[in-house]
Amino acid sequence: MRNKYTNLGWLMTIVIGSVPAVLWLVAMPTQWNTTKNVFENLGKLAGLTGMALFAWNVILSARFKVYNKLFMGLDNTYRAHHIIGSLSFILLLIHPVLITYRYFLSSPISAFEFLKPSFESPFRFLGSLTLAGMILAMFVTIYLSVKYELFIKAQITLGFLLFIGAIHAVFVGASDLGLKGGVLTLQLYFVVLILLAAIVYFYRSVFHGNFSKFLSYEVTNLRKSGDIYEISLSPIAGTMKYLPGQFAFIKADAPGLMGQSHPFSLSSSPDQKTISFGIKSLGDYTKLLEDVKKGQQFKIDGPYGTFSNKLVNNSRQIWIAGGIGVTPFVAMAKALDSNQTVDLYYSTKNDSECVYRPELEEISKQKSNFNLILFNAEKQGFLTLDIIKNKSQNLENANFMICGPQAMMDSFKSQLKAAGVKKKNINTEEFNLS
Repeated sequence: MRNKYTNLGWLMTIVIGSVPAVLWLVAMPTQWNTTKNVFENLGKLAGLTGMALFAWNVILSARFKVYNKLFMGLDNTYRAHHIIGSLSFILLLIHPVLITYRYFLSSPISAFEFLKPSFESPFRFLGSLTLAGMILAMFVTIYLSVKYELFIKAQITLGFLLFIGAIHAVFVGASDLGLKGGVLTLQLYFVVLILLAAIVYFYRSVFHGNFSKFLSYEVTNLRKSGDIYEISLSPIAGTMKYLPGQFAFIKADAPGLMGQSHPFSLSSSPDQKTISFGIKSLGDYTKLLEDVKKGQQFKIDGPYGTFSNKLVNNSRQIWIAGGIGVTPFVAMAKALDSNQTVDLYYSTKNDSECVYRPELEEISKQKSNFNLILFNAEKQGFLTLDIIKNKSQNLENANFMICGPQAMMDSFKSQLKAAGVKKKNINTEEFNLS
C-alpha cells in the first residue's frame, strides 16, 4: 500500500543515478592505487551521479499522472522529489570538495589554483558558477520555509542552473573528467537526460503546466469558520472522478498568485455533484480566498494521491486527524461503506478549530460503523497511542490512517512502529504545499 519506497519510481531513480557512474568506470582506465586517485575518482563519480539525479529531479517536478503509478501517489512523488533533491545537492557538493582535497594532498597552492575561478578554463568556471548558485537555490527550496512565489522562483532558477551545469558535465574536457572518445556513450546519456529535463523545465516555467487537462468549475458557496474556508464548486464543463481522501490542484482564472495552481484535499464525497475543499488560511494564497465570490471560475486538475480508505483492505480502521488534516477524512466518512468499521480521532487545539464537528457528528448518527472521538488539545494534552488503545478495541489488524501537522504524524508513526504495528498498516497523508 502507501509509504512503500520499493516501487518502480525508486528503481528508476537508482538506475538513472547509477548509469553514468557505471559507464565511466567501464570506459575509463581508472586507477585506485594512490590516495590522490581515490579522492579524485570518488569526486568525479559523485559529480556524475549528482548531476544525473539533479536532472531526474527536474523531470519529476512536472505534475504528470504517470508519477502516480511510479511512486504510488503524487504525494509520494513529492516526498521522493525532496529526498532526491537533497541527495543530488550533497553529491554535487562532495564533487568539488573531494577533488580539491586531491590537489591539497599535493600542496595547498595546488588546491587554491584548482578552486580559483579562471576564464582560461571556461567549463570549469561554469561548474563553479553552477555550484554556487545551486547551493543557494537548493538551500532555499529544501531547508527554508519560504513563500510559495519565492519557492517557484527558486525552482525556476535551479532549472536554469541545471543547463549551465550540464555544459560542465558534458564538455568539461579530458583534463577534468576524462571524457574522451571511450565515454561518448556517457556524454550522449547526459545529452538525452538534460534534453528531457529541458522540456519539463520549459513546460513548467514558460507554459506553467497549462497543457494539463484542467476541468472548469465555478464557485457556488464559500463559508468560513475561524481561519478555515470550505469552498464548494459546481462543474461547468466535465466532472472529476475521484476517490474519497484524494486531493486536486485548483487555480482561479485570475492573474498573479490566484492564477497559480495549488493542491488541496477534497472534503466532498465522490457521489456529490459539487466538489468541496477544506482550506486553512496559512500561506499567501489561502489568505486571498477572502476575495473569492460566488460565480468565480476555477480550473481543477486531479485527482491525485493514494490516501483513501478505498485503497486499504483492512476492515478495521483508525483515523487520526489533526486540525485541517481532518479534510480527507470528512470525504471518507461521507462515502464510508458498511464493510469497514472506523474510529475517527479528531484532534484540535480548541473547540473553535473543530469546524467539521457538526457534519461528522451527523454522519456518526447515521452510520453505526463510524465512531467519532473529539479531542481538545488545550484541555486534554497531546493525543497519544495509549489514549487510542484505551478508547478503541480490536486494534490487532487495524489500519491507521494519519493526517495532520508533520510533528504529529511523525510522533504517531514512531509510536505505532514501537508498538509493533506493521508498516503496511500505517498510512499518512504528508503532501502539503499551500
